[in-house]
Amino acid sequence: MSAGAEKRAPTPDAFGGIISRHERQFRTVGDMVYNVLRDGILQGVFPPGEYLRQDYLAESIGVSRIPVRSALMQLETEGLITFHPYRGAMINQLSAEEMREIYEMRALLEGAAMRKAFAAMTPERLAALEVAARELNAIEDGAEFLRRRNEFFRMLYDGEHHPRLVAVIEKLREDAGRYWLQRRDHHGYVRPPGSRDHQEVLRFLKAGDVEGAASWLQAHLERVAREIVTLMEQDAQAADVS
Repeated sequence: MSAGAEKRAPTPDAFGGIISRHERQFRTVGDMVYNVLRDGILQGVFPPGEYLRQDYLAESIGVSRIPVRSALMQLETEGLITFHPYRGAMINQLSAEEMREIYEMRALLEGAAMRKAFAAMTPERLAALEVAARELNAIEDGAEFLRRRNEFFRMLYDGEHHPRLVAVIEKLREDAGRYWLQRRDHHGYVRPPGSRDHQEVLRFLKAGDVEGAASWLQAHLERVAREIVTLMEQDAQAADVS
């Protein structure tokens, strides 16, 4: 990583928007700071490999360095950052091989989650999923899209009755999602509204074909994995040349 990358500050508008969304939602300063930083990481405002400057974060959020330090320690326990002696907290990076493993794990876990949820699927939940999928397909990329996508899959996998399984899936999706956001901006790789395919999986479920839905999901995740791993390898090759 270059020295310039270590010193780069996030776009003020992007980070400021996250701060504004959270500053009135939490009872304690610590909770607010933790959620602001976590969203900043997950939404790609702070990209993988970048060092977080505690003084900059404290000044931007309008708090002392104490809650910032506490939030960073909590984020380290979640595997999002790592503290390095004399350098501070760095946003964790994944290798291309680790990204492949994430998608392999997602295919296994999400297939299992879909089968478990389908066993208790109701016409009402399926109808609600169709509405959610149509609405999701009309939303621009960004924080709102990520939130609504999580809600869709939480409903699809019946997170109310399978909370631990869905929590693991969401963690894997977040880990991969940070890289998508970074490379989307770098490569101009954006899927416009109307081009997403969340309704496809529902077509199988409406026909009672849960195995067809699971097969479609596995093929979808394999395709996405190939796309992001290709972008990661291209970036690594470009970095070696430069």
